[in-house]
Amino acid sequence: MWPWIKRWRDWVMNDLLPTYRIGAQPRALHFSFEKAGLVLHDQPIPWNAEAVLVEATMRLPSPSMRRKQDFQLAVPGQDPRPADALRKQETTLPDEHRHSIFFRLVPPATAVPVELLWRGRSQGRLDLPVLTRDEFFSNLRLQMPTLSVCLGEESVACQTFVSTQCKGLLASAVLTSPTSLVPLADMDFHVEFKSERSGSATSVPVRLSSTQLTGRQALLTVAPHKHPRRLGTWTATWLLGNHELATQRVRGISRQQFHRSLRVCDTRFVLQGDNGAVVLARQLPATDPGHPRERVARVGPCFLVASSEPGMAGLAPLRVTAQVPGAVQPPLLLEQDVLITDGPTMVAPGTLDPADLAQVSGFDLALKGRSLCLLPLCPAPAAAFNSEGAFKPPPEYTWSLAADEELNERLSRLLEEKFKQE
Repeated sequence: MWPWIKRWRDWVMNDLLPTYRIGAQPRALHFSFEKAGLVLHDQPIPWNAEAVLVEATMRLPSPSMRRKQDFQLAVPGQDPRPADALRKQETTLPDEHRHSIFFRLVPPATAVPVELLWRGRSQGRLDLPVLTRDEFFSNLRLQMPTLSVCLGEESVACQTFVSTQCKGLLASAVLTSPTSLVPLADMDFHVEFKSERSGSATSVPVRLSSTQLTGRQALLTVAPHKHPRRLGTWTATWLLGNHELATQRVRGISRQQFHRSLRVCDTRFVLQGDNGAVVLARQLPATDPGHPRERVARVGPCFLVASSEPGMAGLAPLRVTAQVPGAVQPPLLLEQDVLITDGPTMVAPGTLDPADLAQVSGFDLALKGRSLCLLPLCPAPAAAFNSEGAFKPPPEYTWSLAADEELNERLSRLLEEKFKQE
């Protein structure tokens, strides 16, 4: 076909015939917005967005349809916006003739509908939702705010710590929103660490990565430049501008107060069988033929230590020794700093061969020379009466938590039998 005839045909098809015969129909209308160098698609446009982008995908089979000046975007209350760019899409089907038309708008203050126009004729409509500042703040949630203290090589979430042991303070939380977190990119988001005793405060900004800004939740962690070393209460307040999201408190106590709060809440024996299986028992197996102790390959003590301070985390220098009658220096089984919290912490120095227990009467757990608990190897003696009906005193026995529990169990059985007889 001669070129001049082809141009004449295109003019007739595009300018004289109705729009419905052209075939230039939108395949899709999408919008996105720009913020801090990021582009987010099909999400409510925040009040602090930098620009709004509208993209229309259309099939334009004729070259005369591909003139950028023929496309406009109608926005209520504004003059129609001309297209900023028109590009052909790279597809595997060349006869598709798909093109993308781009428009760049100023972010609207409220939700508005926009309309795509081709030579003044409507080709499709699109609603642009808007996210206001109040809506963003009301739906923003700071979940699981936590304060952690660095003790030695560990970081422990706590409410109370030993001030002289603190090597650092960390504040962490999970921030969630039904929309992306990108509005936080240029907002004053920080954590204020304040001493209630001195009133001094330190503000640490909270920075989010690009991945966190485009997401709807993010794990945040900040650390002050100076960590608390004095006694007293410290607060960590998460602030978004002047809006308070959460406040956490942590208390520093003295080493002596921490040591006084330590308690042994229970004791166990670690029993290792011939097959290598390890179990915990309140008492050593009996020596009767039905439960011979020879079946136990190794035996060791286990102490459950806790602090009475709420939310405590501290390092306690504990020492476990084997009690041997007549020994000048009791054999040392364990001596180390153990992390103690307000929950039971297991202190187990290891196991010994039964042959080594022949001279051992028990195991002692001590703190700075002060005994916290003694775990005897011999079972609690049973009460006996002589031939005259008098009470026969038992041999000398060191009372323990296991013996106390056994006494309560026996008393409970006696009361149950009494109630059955009545």
